[in-house]
Amino acid sequence: MMKTSETRIGFMGFGHMAQILFQGIDRARIVPRSHISFIRRDAAKMKQNEQKFGITSTSLKTLVQESDLIFLGMRPQQAEEALRQLSLVGGLAGKQFISILAGTKIEALQKHLGPEAQVLRAMPNLASQVGEGMTVLTYGPRCTPDFKSLGNLLFASLGEIAEVPESMMDIACGMAGSGPGFVFRLVDAMARAGEKQGMPYPQALKIAAQAFTGAARLISKGALPADLLLQIATPNGTTQAGLDVMTQLQVDKHFQSAIEAAAKRSKELSESR
Repeated sequence: MMKTSETRIGFMGFGHMAQILFQGIDRARIVPRSHISFIRRDAAKMKQNEQKFGITSTSLKTLVQESDLIFLGMRPQQAEEALRQLSLVGGLAGKQFISILAGTKIEALQKHLGPEAQVLRAMPNLASQVGEGMTVLTYGPRCTPDFKSLGNLLFASLGEIAEVPESMMDIACGMAGSGPGFVFRLVDAMARAGEKQGMPYPQALKIAAQAFTGAARLISKGALPADLLLQIATPNGTTQAGLDVMTQLQVDKHFQSAIEAAAKRSKELSESR
């Protein structure tokens, strides 16, 4: 069995999220930089990335030949052509693949990579860039226990991980993938409330962000939201006054609708491929 540190990794596409993944892997010292290579369509950016990250760009043929594990990180609209080129290069037998392509099912990937391909479909999110990511994972039917251990290790370097059946990936997209965007809106709304009352926006933003951070940490340590609400919402108190307005406005229902809309769009994207 190959040691994890001996694994050679190739990034096919090296945009923002692929760069975050590389930085997490590099920060955790899972494999040396000398074992990592990448390709991207923009030659100028490819050169810049070489200099910035200290890794080598290469050709598609060389990347396939020299990599044990290939990250599929191109833009979704470029995926079909890129996968076609990958299948034409050949030599894919025995390779492992991790896809971060939104809305692309494992079955669709295996049409290009081969039915025996070991494919992990992963959905990291933006918070991965500060080591607080939530990556949702679905392993294909051909994935070995060793590959699953490697996949878990790689994404654990970015934060938390959760393995789900592929049928749950669309709702996971709404929660984990798009979720930070919804939280950004809520944090900003809280900060704007402070600003309306005369507080400088930077100070209000700091207070709002920490309110979300602290609340999330309490839950991540095992506390249930319902129990925490009982602790904080005293009868006729300030929190209860705000919660009453949230109930009147059906905030929970509308917020869930936003998540469901993101999940619906994810499903539409997967069905179009």
